[in-house]
Amino acid sequence: MSASAMLIDTLLGDLPRSTFLQEHYLQQPLARRSAATHLRELATWATVDRLVENPATDLLLVRDGKLWSGPRPTTAQEARTLFADGYSLALRNPDRHDAGLAELGRTLSAELQGTVNLQVYCTPPGHGSFGWHCDPEEVFIFQTAGAKRYQLRENTLNPMPLLETLNHAPDISRETTPVQECRLEAGDWLYIPGGYWHEVSAPDQEAISISVGLMPPTPIDILDFVRAHLLRSRSWRRRLPLLGHASPLSDAEKMEAYRASFQQLGDELKRMMDDPRLAVRFMAAAATAGLRSSALVGGPRRDDPGH
Repeated sequence: MSASAMLIDTLLGDLPRSTFLQEHYLQQPLARRSAATHLRELATWATVDRLVENPATDLLLVRDGKLWSGPRPTTAQEARTLFADGYSLALRNPDRHDAGLAELGRTLSAELQGTVNLQVYCTPPGHGSFGWHCDPEEVFIFQTAGAKRYQLRENTLNPMPLLETLNHAPDISRETTPVQECRLEAGDWLYIPGGYWHEVSAPDQEAISISVGLMPPTPIDILDFVRAHLLRSRSWRRRLPLLGHASPLSDAEKMEAYRASFQQLGDELKRMMDDPRLAVRFMAAAATAGLRSSALVGGPRRDDPGH
């Protein structure tokens, strides 16, 4: 890959980036064969063993949908024993402790924009991990060893979920969309749009994969960003008309006072939203948040002046 080439273009190969963005990204799954071979060394058993033995690494163990209730393994051998007993190892945010994984997350964030939720999964043969579920992020799966089977279904029951709405996800048994199936071998990769149902297993051999979830900015993020600015406004901090029984206002007068307040606040909010400088500030904040979401703990970042 040349210094000027983008990672996403290398991953897509002969598929034009414009086709991916127009027909797949945020819309439909896409699998590419042997296009991520150069990423295989980022997640090997040596990587996993080192991360497991780092007590700062967040490690989850799950077997066919049930979490391990015992203590966290502290050695690679303890983790391998549980793996042999059918438990998948889910290393959460390992990019905070591994330079190569951090670079992968930051690169995808810089190219496609979004905060990063990176995980490494080791799945024993004949087992799965979490069963059918959906994620709010745009998910890129890079198979680095072994093979996995992915079953996918469009989510019509809770499309475009946010993290805050996942707890309200309906039972997938009510879904009517057809099931698609995809097998990933080492060096393959798969894109799963945010909200898509998926179920993963390693049917016939142990498997290691990297999952990079990208959460693009949403209008809710704009609302949160604007709220921080509204805290500086006296008109948004003032107290609204008294509603209690001691109020001298009648119910009709209270309604009118609140309607007038809503009108005034809406006008001020519109003036703020119409200011192009707000959009520029939001875009800068979103980009910075994305890059910082996948960085070594205590390590240098590309945006550090000294790096």
